[in-house]
Amino acid sequence: MRFKVQKNAAFTLAEVLVTLGIIGIVAAMTLPAISAHYRKKEIAVRLQKFSSTMQNAYNRATINYGPIQNWQYPSKQNDPDQINEFVMRYLFPYLQGLKVCEAGDNACENIQKNTFTGGTGRNAMPVYIFPDGSCFTLIIGGASETSVAMHYMFDYNCLGKPNLLNIDIFNFVTRVIGNRIDLFRAGDWQTYNINDRDTLLEYCKASGTDANVSSNYKGSCTRLLEFDGWEIKDDYPWIN
Repeated sequence: MRFKVQKNAAFTLAEVLVTLGIIGIVAAMTLPAISAHYRKKEIAVRLQKFSSTMQNAYNRATINYGPIQNWQYPSKQNDPDQINEFVMRYLFPYLQGLKVCEAGDNACENIQKNTFTGGTGRNAMPVYIFPDGSCFTLIIGGASETSVAMHYMFDYNCLGKPNLLNIDIFNFVTRVIGNRIDLFRAGDWQTYNINDRDTLLEYCKASGTDANVSSNYKGSCTRLLEFDGWEIKDDYPWIN
């Protein structure tokens, strides 16, 4: 009686190498897309968190200190000490875990260089760092007894690159002009009355990524992201 010997199927080395090659090609094609999707999601989540955190801080401060138009604002434009005094008095108590890099602190010099507020050392604006590694700074666009414009630059990854406007640095604003009050909003004064997405997208494309270049469209990208429900859509021009 003869028995048939069953042969076990096996892959040859060539077949294994071909399979690994295909897997490598597919991974190379898909990983960048997955990474980009994750980055967009991370940025959007941190922007939304910063917006809601600051709005909550302003709202809580009005309960303790009264209407925002009655607060004491910096009398000098972009004075580091006065700005820090304002933040520490009105906002700091409601921003959990916030750390302060004051102007003139050598340990914070690299952060201050990337905030686009100008100057170093004592001429730099204070930087405020959240526990998640994001940070913000602010400058005064103008202040008087009855009006103020406070411009915030939020960096979702602080010291992380590329430190460019509309990519990892985004504009927010507080404005009080008479009875017109905006406690805390995405964008800048140029975007207050824009509620059309096509216009915001057009302005966002024109705003560029260099915060040191004067533009009539600053803040339009942040306002666009807020308009889109804090989602970075495929047509957003600066983050792929």
